[in-house]
Amino acid sequence: MRLSELARGVPGAAVRRGPDYEVERVLQDSREARPGDLFVALKGITVDGHDFAARAAQQGAAVALERDLELGDETAVLHLDRSRWGLGELAAELVGRPARTLRMAGVTGTDGKTTTTHLAAHVLNCSGIEAGYLSTIDFGLGASTRHNLSGHTTIESPALQQMLAGMREGGARAAVVEATSHALVQDRVAACDFDVAAVTNIGLDHLDYHHTWAAYAAAKAGLLELAAGSYAKGLPKTAVINRDDAGHETLARIPIERRWTYSLLHPGADLSADQVREFEGGSSFRLHTPVGSARVDLRLPARFNIYNALCAAGVGLALGADLDAVAQGLSSFPGLPGRLEPVAVGQPFRVLIDFAHSAGALASALAEVRRFAPGRLLVVFGASGRADHDRPGMGRAAAQGSDFFVITTDDPVHEDPVEIARQVQAGVGDREPGKDFEVILDRRRAIRRALALARPADTVLLAGKGHEQSMNFGSRREAWDERAEVEAALREMGFA
Repeated sequence: MRLSELARGVPGAAVRRGPDYEVERVLQDSREARPGDLFVALKGITVDGHDFAARAAQQGAAVALERDLELGDETAVLHLDRSRWGLGELAAELVGRPARTLRMAGVTGTDGKTTTTHLAAHVLNCSGIEAGYLSTIDFGLGASTRHNLSGHTTIESPALQQMLAGMREGGARAAVVEATSHALVQDRVAACDFDVAAVTNIGLDHLDYHHTWAAYAAAKAGLLELAAGSYAKGLPKTAVINRDDAGHETLARIPIERRWTYSLLHPGADLSADQVREFEGGSSFRLHTPVGSARVDLRLPARFNIYNALCAAGVGLALGADLDAVAQGLSSFPGLPGRLEPVAVGQPFRVLIDFAHSAGALASALAEVRRFAPGRLLVVFGASGRADHDRPGMGRAAAQGSDFFVITTDDPVHEDPVEIARQVQAGVGDREPGKDFEVILDRRRAIRRALALARPADTVLLAGKGHEQSMNFGSRREAWDERAEVEAALREMGFA
């Protein structure tokens, strides 16, 4: 597409000078720039892409800028009012704005958004509405699935728009996108033209980036604002929000065409569940919705997954799914790797792997596992260096929710694992080292220690890594597969 044509399709874009360049790709990394590319200079927290615009131009790319730079008459230059937003708009325009022909749902929240994203896509597919998805774990592109190896839950907008275009070309009619608070603030979901904005909950997370809970909640609420103001496709723009969550009041203030609440506590919610029966591997309940009621047999353990199911049901119904198919989809969903995933190779105790990597998520996982743990509950966990989680809070959650715990390493990135563990240990209160817990920084050894201590009827929860396939040490990444490590350890112990 010619640069002038591309600019006409993007509000706030204008060609400043240079030849009418033929654009083949939009990108934000100057190191990858080559002839045929349009490099968009983004201003980040520590790095300003404008400082690398000359490099991109020297490599033959056109450049898009917020502020004017002297780059020479031979370089095609595009001006953008907001380069972050413009990156997504340009990327979408270049591939034919796929989100305008797909039914689009965005899912955000502190916890549960990955499960809800997968559940919603599964529900839509069971309803005959072929749907792709983009999540922390992988990308469902119709006939194929690709692991998400980007290191981000929500990928950058050029890659995201390419994925949506691929879904559309593969025959998809809908897409579900997992959106983080970072992605919402950084406009990575620009031009996604959401029809549904779903929020699982708003806890306390990423305050290193957002600084206050109010700012964090406002970032999550941004998904509703995006949906409310997006391209009209004949579907009511719908918010699906958790009536039982502390963030409900903030979200309820955002104007949108239709608002559905879901709840296990408030009878007046639009989506609810009663006749609930919970058991170790899942639950059964009567689902009530704005279009009727149906029975659901959910194969996901823990009460919080009933909330995730209600949210996914709302997404499916808002995008045109049939109620019976929604119930069937919820009942047939097989679960996800690393989300209270059981590992059994003949051992007389229970082992579960979960992605819980914040204080709130760890406390919630322990509370749910405890309900069906006949013996002791042991947990192995660490705090990640990838985000500013409440590290003493994680220690407090383990101290209050388990009988024995091992503090270990979980993606220290550029931090000292010893110092991270010390911060976690600061929250354990009067729990006694050696008796009630141990600190073993080598995660492989930590897992083996917990398994060796487990007795028949005990439960061992391995928290933090979940589905991930690497350990991040900043300057290097080491391959890591939590399930493979557990299975190897159990076999070394003589179980098969």
